[in-house]
Amino acid sequence: MMLANYDVSLVAASFVVAVFAAYTALYFGARLTDTSGKARLAWLGFGALAMGTGVWTMHFVGMRASPMMSEMTYGAGLTAVSWLAALIASGIALHLIGRQTLSVTTLLLASVAMGAGIVTMHYLGMYAMNMSAAPVFNTLWLGISIVVALVASGAALAICRRVSQETGSKALVLQLVSALVMATAICGMHYTGMLGMTYPQGAVPAADNILGGEFLGLPLALVCTILLGFSVFITGLDISSRRRARQSAEQEKQWVESAAFTDSSTGLANRSALEQRVLERIAAEDGPDSFALIYLDIANYREMSVDQDAPALENTVRFIATQLASCLSDRTYLARYSSSSFIVLVDNHLSSEHSFMYKRLRNLDGLKTEGGVPVLWRAGQSVYPDTGHSSRRLIRAAMVVNSLDNVGSFDNLADDPNMIRTGS
Repeated sequence: MMLANYDVSLVAASFVVAVFAAYTALYFGARLTDTSGKARLAWLGFGALAMGTGVWTMHFVGMRASPMMSEMTYGAGLTAVSWLAALIASGIALHLIGRQTLSVTTLLLASVAMGAGIVTMHYLGMYAMNMSAAPVFNTLWLGISIVVALVASGAALAICRRVSQETGSKALVLQLVSALVMATAICGMHYTGMLGMTYPQGAVPAADNILGGEFLGLPLALVCTILLGFSVFITGLDISSRRRARQSAEQEKQWVESAAFTDSSTGLANRSALEQRVLERIAAEDGPDSFALIYLDIANYREMSVDQDAPALENTVRFIATQLASCLSDRTYLARYSSSSFIVLVDNHLSSEHSFMYKRLRNLDGLKTEGGVPVLWRAGQSVYPDTGHSSRRLIRAAMVVNSLDNVGSFDNLADDPNMIRTGS
């Protein structure tokens, strides 16, 4: 009873509907892996509705693509049942594929549920015509249609699961590939299924069928497209929302990391950052053979704190930090170790490239604050590995400074960098 020729435009329309349905449903399914509670139920419901309705709509558009000799009508009851079968099967498949952990058995169950839903919906939809004669089955094509539905559904759901583990453009590409595979499963099952079940010549639909084939063709496709368009819109909003959330989380993470390793007043690395950097230098296989830590303490910091309020004192420290940083060469790392002290990590400290830096540091003896107060210094240093092999020992050794009687002399910073002492 089905004509051998097909309306190419309706065939194409049926495939487009299937792609839209699969794309939105599989996206919703992928979202199930990282949601719970009411949100998960909402994603599952939208996914099942999009997939089930899309599969169901594709079937009736496909039926119109190969018209019968007689008028094509359907009974409301079985037509509704076929829609529910597609919805339930889609919901079961997406629920299984959206679990936190997915075994091979669960994937197979989901594939069977999805494939069975497509097959059940198709043959119920054909039975819904309530023909005057019993259908004729072609065992070969019937088996092929079932195999196509099961295999392609399994492949699409496996890709859907893979999508949930990706982000960005790669996830969108995988989702599109999955939708194309699933659409091929739906259409492949439908058009092979039409060969697997036919009605004998002369059979006509029941006279009391209330659903006309004209409505269950392009008009239904249009309604379904609007529904799927809304689903795509939700998908787009969710993608944008998740992208903004990832960016916000990344910025917050960077801010937290920055706050944890940055001195809020001077913007320099803090004690934690310095200790981490020293540990990295010690552990680095391709790092320098040795490095030095130079400890610089503001000896008259307490007097400054008495003479200035807290904001003014912080401004003074910032000014001193800026002047200190200007004295350093490139291969150094400056950190504020405490309220009154700084530590400079110097890679390859015996290199002649640091000669001018050591001279500039000794000239800090003449540094004055913006208010004209002289800055008095105490200094010490340690060298890896001569002084020690642990970050704690190196830092403690560097903090062995000149006595107050010798403040400001920086005698331990020799003119010849080879003369730098270990402070041990």
